[in-house]
Amino acid sequence: MVFMRFLFCFTLLVGSPLLPLSAVIAWADQKSDQRVGPTPESGPTKGTHAKFNVDFRIAITAPAKTRRLRVWLPLPPSTDSQIIRNRSLRTFPRERTPEIAVEPVFGNTFAYFEFDSPDGALEIQHTFTAEIAQVSWGVDYSIVTNVAKWPNQFDIYKKPDARSATAKDYQAIVEQIQAVSVKKSKQLMRAIEWVDQHLTYDSVNASLSADPAHALRYRRGHCSDYHGLCGAFAREIGYPARVLYGLQMFDKGSPSHCKLEVYMPPYGWVTYDLSETQKLAVKFNNDKSLVPSRRNELTDWVRQRTLRGFRENTWLLVTRGENFPLVPAASNPVSIVRTIYAEADGVPLLESDPVSKTLSWTTMQRVDEIGIHSRRFSEVTLPELSE
Repeated sequence: MVFMRFLFCFTLLVGSPLLPLSAVIAWADQKSDQRVGPTPESGPTKGTHAKFNVDFRIAITAPAKTRRLRVWLPLPPSTDSQIIRNRSLRTFPRERTPEIAVEPVFGNTFAYFEFDSPDGALEIQHTFTAEIAQVSWGVDYSIVTNVAKWPNQFDIYKKPDARSATAKDYQAIVEQIQAVSVKKSKQLMRAIEWVDQHLTYDSVNASLSADPAHALRYRRGHCSDYHGLCGAFAREIGYPARVLYGLQMFDKGSPSHCKLEVYMPPYGWVTYDLSETQKLAVKFNNDKSLVPSRRNELTDWVRQRTLRGFRENTWLLVTRGENFPLVPAASNPVSIVRTIYAEADGVPLLESDPVSKTLSWTTMQRVDEIGIHSRRFSEVTLPELSE
């Protein structure tokens, strides 16, 4: 009760002066993406819908004598596969009303907070209800078409990542991938395979910025390094690609996770998750309770599921794209925003590190599932055991 008495609360409602566009934020390009190539017989298949009440919080402590603390919090939108309702933002102990702004490149929406002379720890709380559909594309690469000239709206997604050139073997690997076939869809399949075969998941030796050069230099990284590299390969092949960041719908201290989207005519934007697929395949392969043939079946199944395009209903999309300008402008360029971006007197604040015992900011999340559907992908069943 003491906390609630001092807690400042405001809710973003339709028609609110804080968010005139709507409480249900949506990307402007969600309905206007121009379809390229022949129209498929059907769009992606939406499976089980899972519904969650989400309580996401940031605890942040600025360095001593900070004059101005600035925080940008990305807000998940409603799209054709997820719906956000009952959004509420609160700050404690200081009362702050954020500015709601949309960055101009990809249309990501942020709540911007500013605190003058912060003294001690601050908390920002973001609560909402999310309903998420499981999505499967069922991509058949034999009908994916080569595009001679992409519409101008895709230019931003085909722009090479300048960091790639700093990895000395980047161009040679791209040439190897492109040499497998004149058909670009087969080149992309090889790019996905290359990342799976050559990278090792490592949350410590990671760029945290979707840096393809880091992935090539160390052959290690976390989800953003996997998808930053594969996205760079996709653009070299000729497909528009973008990194997606979102939240996993589990109780976690750091719930962020990213995926990759590639525009595959005629299917449109298709989602891939290379790092989680690799981890799940390794788990199956190391399961000694399974006979070797069954391990092989399951590892092949999970890789094929990813190759066909799959997005689970326990992952919430928050931002699209890389290297976009924050609004209001930040003091430094930002490649991606995993959960928040913060700076004190113009200096970026890094996430707290328990190993080095540095304090800055940390996130925490509690998720309560609503309804009867299991968050464990209730419509995804393992393949039957072979005879």
